[in-house]
Amino acid sequence: MSGMAALPPELFDIIIGHARDDICDLATCSLICRSWLASARYHIFQGNPISIRPGNVQTFIQLIAHPLSTLPPYIQSLELLSLNSPEGSFDSQWLDPIIGILANLPCVTEILIENIHWGRMNPSTKSALLTGFRALTHLELWAAQFDSVSHLLQLVCSKPLLQILSFDDLGWEDPSFETPANSSQCVPGTLHSLRLSNCYKRDILDWLTSHVTIPPIHHIQLGSVYPEDTHSIGRFLKRLGSDLLTLQLEFSSLDAGGDAEDFCSQVDLAHNSALRTVILDKFIHYSVYQFSSAVGWIPELISRIPSLREVSFGIAIRDVEELHPQEDPIDWDALDDIFCHPRFPHLRALRFWVSGNVEFDEAISAISLSLPRSNQQRILRFHRGTPRLLD
Repeated sequence: MSGMAALPPELFDIIIGHARDDICDLATCSLICRSWLASARYHIFQGNPISIRPGNVQTFIQLIAHPLSTLPPYIQSLELLSLNSPEGSFDSQWLDPIIGILANLPCVTEILIENIHWGRMNPSTKSALLTGFRALTHLELWAAQFDSVSHLLQLVCSKPLLQILSFDDLGWEDPSFETPANSSQCVPGTLHSLRLSNCYKRDILDWLTSHVTIPPIHHIQLGSVYPEDTHSIGRFLKRLGSDLLTLQLEFSSLDAGGDAEDFCSQVDLAHNSALRTVILDKFIHYSVYQFSSAVGWIPELISRIPSLREVSFGIAIRDVEELHPQEDPIDWDALDDIFCHPRFPHLRALRFWVSGNVEFDEAISAISLSLPRSNQQRILRFHRGTPRLLD
């Protein structure tokens, strides 16, 4: 190691960084010498959450709380998981002995918490969640219940550096909240990404809209859109204006008078002049009857977005025949005309994310034949899986 010692440590950091996606190589680097340990461990824990469950919590406590433990400064991401509890129950008691330790970890920036009932939690556990994790930038809550939306907002507002906020399968009894001007519940100004799935979107969005100044949220995932939420969505997106860059949503009903029509009547995307990517999940989905003529709502949804650069569709089918349903067929010719229209001068990609039992190559061929002008302009892109935002 004498020759290596003459090299600057920053050079070794760069070299070790090239192995950041290979845990085995990073583990080997961490054993080479003491000077490599910090850099190797940083990359080992970066993007690799520590998953803690009721079954391993005691082992983790023994490891992390040991006086000789050197792991705490490196832990950046946590998952607190307990969804194996009996259906309909919430399990958070197992967090009581560990949450105080976790809340004081200095470098935790991401945390996922699932299956909790805020009203049934130990007061000291709630206090630790509210006062700890001060460096948190990414908060995800799954399958959680709150007595009031105000309790949820209290948790959100306790993280001053929050950048990414994600809710999935959340509920609360009381939708009332105090306006930010009359309380300390103000959204962190650093927030730039918001995901609201399977929750009362209107309550969260109404609270955000009530702020005198709202943060520049660039990316929004709305999940399934329902009529009772569309008015609040429209008001919030109008306030957001040109800050919005990406919008992802799906409709559970495309029939006349259904979700898509309500959305189009309440939401005017002309206010979002910088919106460049729209992601429409479950455009065709075999598990839910929702086929509809695309020309009836797609133009209405995006015709006022001249800045549009990408549109993504989620397609889950068993066979290519499902691209052309006998009942309520999709007007592929009209769809082709829409995306080759001069009103979209910046459109560069029309993406189809294909999942299900269908052969991927067959789906590519069938969709390409259904959209000949788009295919000729070489804007069609195909991917396996469900829609997501590409870097």
